[in-house]
Amino acid sequence: MDLGTELTIGTLRGEHAEAMLEYASDGSSVIFSSGIAPDVSRGDAAPDLWRLVPGPSAVPELVWRNPARGNSLVKIGGDLGAYAFVDVPLTGDQAWTLWFLPRHHTTALRLDEHPGDEDVPSLVPSFSIWEDRIAWTAFDRGAAGPVSQLLMAEAPDWEPRVLLEQPAAEAELWLPSLYGNRLAFTEVRYAADRATDERHVYLMNVHDPDGRRRLDTSGRATMPVLVPDAVLWKEADAGFNMFNWGRMFRFDLETNAVSRVGTSPQEYVNYPSGGSRFVAWRGANSFALGVYDHLLGENRLIERTGSGRETSLLRPHLAWDLLVWMRVVGSGPGDVAELRYAFLPDAGDLRR
Repeated sequence: MDLGTELTIGTLRGEHAEAMLEYASDGSSVIFSSGIAPDVSRGDAAPDLWRLVPGPSAVPELVWRNPARGNSLVKIGGDLGAYAFVDVPLTGDQAWTLWFLPRHHTTALRLDEHPGDEDVPSLVPSFSIWEDRIAWTAFDRGAAGPVSQLLMAEAPDWEPRVLLEQPAAEAELWLPSLYGNRLAFTEVRYAADRATDERHVYLMNVHDPDGRRRLDTSGRATMPVLVPDAVLWKEADAGFNMFNWGRMFRFDLETNAVSRVGTSPQEYVNYPSGGSRFVAWRGANSFALGVYDHLLGENRLIERTGSGRETSLLRPHLAWDLLVWMRVVGSGPGDVAELRYAFLPDAGDLRR
């Protein structure tokens, strides 16, 4: 099925696309980090958060101006006007700050930051936003050494609280996904030989962390995506890191059945993201972009360039019904990049 022919595809070109570092869909707009010279202290910095609202006269608008002009926002995300972003210095210092900008707010909240201890991993937080709630994972100092934490903050006070904590030498918590009161996440459990580590996807109610349950049986599950009636996740092949390419699986929340999910036109995928009707992922083959209709159980094609061309389709991200991806023509210093975005059919429209 060629879904791409049914879509109205918008594009962003020029200095914003060329200076862009990270981007994401928040379901109603495209958000991205960028640094427009000469307003940054170094040429590779992308310190600011921008937003593009799709429409006939769409123009990027500045959402948050970073006072640290030599920093970059290396991870961003949002949900219908609520935004989170991780700010890091480009000096090599062991530091990061997680900021959150609630809906209808003009001042960003500092939710978390690296404690500065040399023995605490400086990997940036992973996070998920749902309406007036944000969940994230991060490393911190603990009474007996570094710990891995799953945290949450909610309106109206946005006070962070720890939902789960593990000694970082034994286990790590990663990649939360929120949908209402449900929260899915990955736990990496280390083995003594460090060669047979296990990765599991858990699901819980945010008000009952002790009631969490494991969904996978393989020990290789990671990157969960919550949709209305299921949890999808990726599994890399045995012996590979959880951030390697893998295959997709689905846990049905009504029947508790686990099934394999087709990823055509891709064989291996990574970094899945979910919407009201579709799930998107990055493909190991950059010449084709497809999505999965999780209501109909079908794969749909958005765009294909052909393996003989120097055109790549990269890093798709989906929230609600808005899909965004990068289209790059060329394979060298003269690359021409444009950001593409389109609203997919929603859950109320099952016409094909």
